[in-house]
Amino acid sequence: MAHSVRYIKSRISHFKKHVFIWAVLIFFLFFPGNLSGTLSEIDSLKGLLSITNNDSLLGEYYIRIGLLTDEADPELSIEYTKKSLDCFTRAGFTLGRARALNSLGYNYWLMGRYTEAIDYYTEALSLYESLNQQSGIARVANNLGAIYWGLNNYNKALEYYQKSLEIRKALDDKPGISIVLNNIGMVYQEWRLFDQAIDYHNQAVEIAEALDNQEAMAYSYYNMGLCFEARNDTDKALEYYRTAYEEYRKAGKTGGATSLVLRGMGDLYFHQKEHDEALYYYRKALNDALHESNIFRATSARLSLAKTFFALNERDSARMYSNQVLESAKTYSYDRFLRDIYYLLADMESEEGKHENALKYYKMAATIDDSIFNKEKISRFTELQIQYNLEKKERENELLRKDNEIQVLRIRRERVIRYSFMTGTLLILIALGVLYRQKSDLKRLNQEMKTEILERKAAEARIASLLDEKEILLKEVHHRIKNSLNTVRSLLTLQARSLTDPAAKAALKDAGTRVQSISLLYEKLYRSENVQAHSTEKYFSSLVKDIIHVFPNREQVTIETNIEDFMLNVKILSTLGIIITELITNAMKYGFSEDRKGRISVRLLRQDKKISLVLANNGIGLPEDFSLERTGGFGLQLVSMLVKQLDGTLNIHSNDETQ
Repeated sequence: MAHSVRYIKSRISHFKKHVFIWAVLIFFLFFPGNLSGTLSEIDSLKGLLSITNNDSLLGEYYIRIGLLTDEADPELSIEYTKKSLDCFTRAGFTLGRARALNSLGYNYWLMGRYTEAIDYYTEALSLYESLNQQSGIARVANNLGAIYWGLNNYNKALEYYQKSLEIRKALDDKPGISIVLNNIGMVYQEWRLFDQAIDYHNQAVEIAEALDNQEAMAYSYYNMGLCFEARNDTDKALEYYRTAYEEYRKAGKTGGATSLVLRGMGDLYFHQKEHDEALYYYRKALNDALHESNIFRATSARLSLAKTFFALNERDSARMYSNQVLESAKTYSYDRFLRDIYYLLADMESEEGKHENALKYYKMAATIDDSIFNKEKISRFTELQIQYNLEKKERENELLRKDNEIQVLRIRRERVIRYSFMTGTLLILIALGVLYRQKSDLKRLNQEMKTEILERKAAEARIASLLDEKEILLKEVHHRIKNSLNTVRSLLTLQARSLTDPAAKAALKDAGTRVQSISLLYEKLYRSENVQAHSTEKYFSSLVKDIIHVFPNREQVTIETNIEDFMLNVKILSTLGIIITELITNAMKYGFSEDRKGRISVRLLRQDKKISLVLANNGIGLPEDFSLERTGGFGLQLVSMLVKQLDGTLNIHSNDETQ
């Protein structure tokens, strides 16, 4: 009996303690003003710290101070929030721990320290899930999505955003829905699907306007500005940026958010070569970022300032900001900033004639560029392929099982009918009963088949969506290949400038021309709806013009093209492009002197299942004793080898003109 009384008293004491804790929490949430006379809320909270030894209350005081200082001084906020975490841990208050971990993740995100932010957010999410605290799960999932977006892992970001959106719709959390819709729109922006992105941002604006939420409205307007900037609609983009800036100011959000908007306006003026205006907005962006101690935003603004001063030929200022960006990028592993600053430094060194240093920076930038390429997209592509194959196999097995069931039922019905005629009235009645049951089964199976057909149609629609996503990934790969080829060509050009041997320079120049022909193909594939094949007329016409353009005697030579237009596989197109490049290059270099005029014709025709390519010129012909087997030139040897790869034949004639 005494034990029972003690137990009841302990439970009552425990209940009172937690009721008091929640009362204090509600007071801080709804009455955040001054607590005693003229003292600020922070001073009042610090005063309360000295008059209690209850860990749960101490945790609430510390976390409140951390929230009040997070944007002004993230380092100080982290210090107080970690004390809060310690107090909640000692008190065994799981919800308090989850809140403190989420606040720590937010502070590290503000400082651009993404690795630490992910660790704290992930632990917070685990605690919220153990408590089944849906609003907390939605909040942390959205925060993790923002982190992965900043790390260019857009598939992972979208996964967390959709998880947050689903919960917030279930909770009818309209402010939260507006924020997540904006974030999903930003993912589609990065994928350059601007129609889908603008649709999500418009949905977010409608909710924010209904709630009169200026900060959410500003967020939406800024993202819509980004979409219009990407579409080269400068006036519309500037209009949305200015509206976003004003809404942030009205909401009292001067810091990382306004820094981002100001940098967007600066970028617009920079692209229009209005560098003084660009400097004005970039400097304001830097000041706002430093006001909030937002290292990521400050680094971004400094990079823009460095580029602008370089464009203005103010090298000292450009070097100063470049060094600051380099230091921050290395310290906090900002790969994109590090790549961009290496490219800028390479341009600076090249302008100053320091080609060896320029080449070094270009190589460093290219290495980082390769590491940035999103491995998650490649794994996602593989995952989609596997998922498609599994679902297809599963549907086939399910349909086969249904067919077998129907066949078994038909056989059984026929057997019952046959036996019924051999029996008496009693057996006939039994058979009729069985038939009735069979009919019910068939009706059920028919209904299941209808349902299966509907499910199959839905699955086919999903497969079509997966194929569309696969197409997007293929375009991304082609875009990446094109950029890599341009980098290779730039490196070859830089290397050629640093050489004095004419033969070596010519070899590097020829190699650059070959790389250019392949790069042109991938550029056209990236802009094309069909990434497996391309138009012969569009590709070869552009290629011939680009090749001729690099020769100083191009004005002396007339180009005639007769190219039949049809779709051709990318591999064959690439090979034929190299062959045309080599033959035109040889004709321009050896067939026409600087003062010799003439004509080069290119004909491409399709005859049945074969393709005929004829290149002719009336320049200086081949020697009378010319033989392809004895020629020492690399170009014609390469052409001969590529023709064999295509299972073709190479014929050379030299009479009035060389063909």
